[in-house]
Amino acid sequence: MHTDQIIRQGTGPADIAALFAVEPHLDEPERNPSGSDAFGNALSIVVHDLKGPLANLALLVEDITRSAEDGGEPRIVRKAENADRIISQMTRMLSGVLKRARKGRDPLSCDNVPVNLLDVLQLAFAVNQPAAKQKAVAFRCHAINPVVVQGDQELLFEAFDNLIGNAVRHSPEGGTITCETGPASDGCVQVRIGDEGPGFNAAGLLRAFRPFVGLSEKTTAGQGSSGLGLWITRLIAERHGGQISAHNRPDGGAMMTLELPAIRPDAS
Repeated sequence: MHTDQIIRQGTGPADIAALFAVEPHLDEPERNPSGSDAFGNALSIVVHDLKGPLANLALLVEDITRSAEDGGEPRIVRKAENADRIISQMTRMLSGVLKRARKGRDPLSCDNVPVNLLDVLQLAFAVNQPAAKQKAVAFRCHAINPVVVQGDQELLFEAFDNLIGNAVRHSPEGGTITCETGPASDGCVQVRIGDEGPGFNAAGLLRAFRPFVGLSEKTTAGQGSSGLGLWITRLIAERHGGQISAHNRPDGGAMMTLELPAIRPDAS
């Protein structure tokens, strides 16, 4: 089954939390860090990953308040449900990272189960809807359902939330974010997320997946970036046996391609 739709949505406000120092050995293959290292790494990731959902939640609460003032009861119910969805996702993210930290594990280690990436993408788009709505940014998705991989659903959500949140933040007013899924080489599936923003500068393209490197020379509406999202996304992709790449689109904007090993439909 294919889906092809445009959803008018909207970028989040300024940073909500300060970032803590990041332990460099997260770039190394998964290992068993000491308790203090695991806690430090987990704290860095938690602080980063809470920024986007909290920004979207703040926007959604503002929207709910306006709807209440306008007497729009059905809209209030829908927006309250979206707020509850964001809070639930934040709770799951925190629980997963802190559980790994308590066990002294790599905070990005995977608890693998079969995961339909379309379900993860739909949740990531829904969580980023309040931020997209602020700029009248449209989401256009063309995906084959199901797209099943062996992975950790919460970590995969973090990866796609980072990619979609970046795309929204760098999109111009009234822009469109595209998402496509399809087969890649060597039995992998790829997810491509593109925006119509300024794209990467030359140096940024070479260093995009290192910590504390911004996506481009500037973001729209003067919004800042911690420079951790793409780095965390790369680590998650690698923990799943996949990879991520970036390039500039010929007609402007950035394109991010995440490849993951797929589960064949006929696999038992």
